Amino acid sequence: MVKRKRGRPKKIPKFKDLLRETIPASEIFDEGELGTYEALIGIYLKDFDEAQLTANDMDDIMSIAMNRVLEIRLLKASKGDATMQIDASTAIEKLRKQTEKMKENLAARRKDRIDPKKYSGFSIVDMAVSFDMEKKRKLMDRASKMRVSEEEAKKSDLLIGNSEDEGVDVVEEE
Repeated sequence: MVKRKRGRPKKIPKFKDLLRETIPASEIFDEGELGTYEALIGIYLKDFDEAQLTANDMDDIMSIAMNRVLEIRLLKASKGDATMQIDASTAIEKLRKQTEKMKENLAARRKDRIDPKKYSGFSIVDMAVSFDMEKKRKLMDRASKMRVSEEEAKKSDLLIGNSEDEGVDVVEEE
């Protein structure tokens, strides 16, 4: 008897492969639109770790890409026809509102998945201290180089001053 484990499988299939198997994009879009759709999916997936994507994330990413392609289709169809542009603009506005809502959902789910304990040891103060320490180290290096060059200059015969000029009187201090 095989034990079945609950939860997500260890090795999940790639999102693009699942998408090709389940969504008939080639029947929805023509050849040029299909290329645009797949490119948009690829671009959006780069923002996420595919191992952490949920079904809702995948659905939103797919819908965002689909809305963008449909928006482009409407813009192409209404090119040069003023009455068609008016009709298309309302449809495009609806698509954009849907897309914006899906983007907000994706952002909220991504934010929920971030483990606050993972980044709890690092703060803006740590960054400022690190920056200050680096700046201080650079200034100290510069100052030590200047001291070395100053000592070398003091040993030089070129710095005898004006004590050997004519008409210089030596003043003795009491």
